[in-house]
Amino acid sequence: MIFINMISLKKMIVEGRYDSLVTTLSRRLLQVIKYSYESVKEPKGRFADEKIYFKQGETIPNIQDTAFKPIWFEEVENADIPLDFYLELKVQWIEGFNDLHIGGDAFNETKRGVADVAPLIEIRLKLDPKDYPNVLSEIAMDLRDTLRHEIEHITQSGWNTIDSKYIPSDQAMRNKIESGKLPPARYFTLPKEIDAMIQGLYLRAKKTRTPFKQVVDNYLNIWVSNQSITETDKQNILKVWRERLPKLGIRQEI
Repeated sequence: MIFINMISLKKMIVEGRYDSLVTTLSRRLLQVIKYSYESVKEPKGRFADEKIYFKQGETIPNIQDTAFKPIWFEEVENADIPLDFYLELKVQWIEGFNDLHIGGDAFNETKRGVADVAPLIEIRLKLDPKDYPNVLSEIAMDLRDTLRHEIEHITQSGWNTIDSKYIPSDQAMRNKIESGKLPPARYFTLPKEIDAMIQGLYLRAKKTRTPFKQVVDNYLNIWVSNQSITETDKQNILKVWRERLPKLGIRQEI
């Protein structure tokens, strides 16, 4: 029993280190986002030498294209976990957008501990200027969720591989999902996505002091509502996630 408690305590300490890092980074990015609102008032819609404000009728570049440059870039070195990666932020203020989109990607080597350079985490934000500043609290929470999700990915392989987290490449399965050969619901049960989604949502639950079960339910209901997955898919996803929770040291019900 003492041995089990020692393991639980160790997981809590490590978890706290991730939470602390994510909180620090999300606050930094949120500050940059606040500063970038100045682009709305700037005649050419520019911030950090990049055009990021787009009026109605203007052509809006694909935020995921490499041609659209980030407004923030830094190297993150954390000795406590440890982790070493690059972080960049892309922002688009879009007049008449009437929505909020936050996304992220981790560009990382898929082999265990093998990489020529540290991985890159890219955070992307699209929002309507009319929603500012009321939308800041929602952005702050989405940033934490997304960062925790992507940080989990960079520990699964490559430069920052943590042996207990290592998962082989699942790119072949991802390609089949993107091509329609596998249903969209399969994405939620990819080995690499299970842990990343759970960790991101768990952090959201802690930071908002909302029951984890409710946070997970709300998240999956979004995908049911837009018909990406069915209610049956949702229940199957929950079953897989429940089975994974004990191995992640998360003692919660979903």
